[in-house]
Amino acid sequence: MQSLSSKQNFFIGLSLATTSSHDSSICVLDRNSKIILIDKFYFVQDMEYFFETSPYIKDCALCASIAYDNRLLEGKWRIHSKNYKVLGDNFKINRDNWTNRISNRLSEGLLKLKQRGIEVIRCDINQLRMAYGLSAHYLERTSIDCKNLQTALKLKYNFSQMPDNMLSASSLEAIICAMFAMDYVNNVETKKVQDVFGIDFLARKVN
Repeated sequence: MQSLSSKQNFFIGLSLATTSSHDSSICVLDRNSKIILIDKFYFVQDMEYFFETSPYIKDCALCASIAYDNRLLEGKWRIHSKNYKVLGDNFKINRDNWTNRISNRLSEGLLKLKQRGIEVIRCDINQLRMAYGLSAHYLERTSIDCKNLQTALKLKYNFSQMPDNMLSASSLEAIICAMFAMDYVNNVETKKVQDVFGIDFLARKVN
């Protein structure tokens, strides 16, 4: 997989975790699909600092995964969803945005990059895995799933420079996001799912 028509020299993938309790990863590919950098982050401030200081940002396309907001599944939702519970006048649907399914984590930082003229898109990891023929055959993000995904990336997409030791799930997902960033600027067929905090959320055509 090579970049032939794009003007960008680097393609950045960001696998974004919902909270700082889990790792997020960034992968940078060059025009020949060679991995230049893989790094892990936990805090939004560190990711924003990377975007401000990295030399790759000035000449790149960026794809960041959607981080889903888990508050929908918390006790408050379970309580208020019971059909036999009478809701008082003080109950307001979506108070404090607790029914939102997509997290706004890092959304301001990504929008600033877009406003600087950088090509920025959002994606769903599971949809991309299916589109690239990398669907999970095991429970997602388990050790055996990560091993299977890393082997598939090596053999099917020629990432031969990947280390022998197993990468984290977020790092592998960041590689897939970077692949999509490259495909997007090279006009691979995509479909817009929705607008997410001012940035297009796209799905890739299934191979």
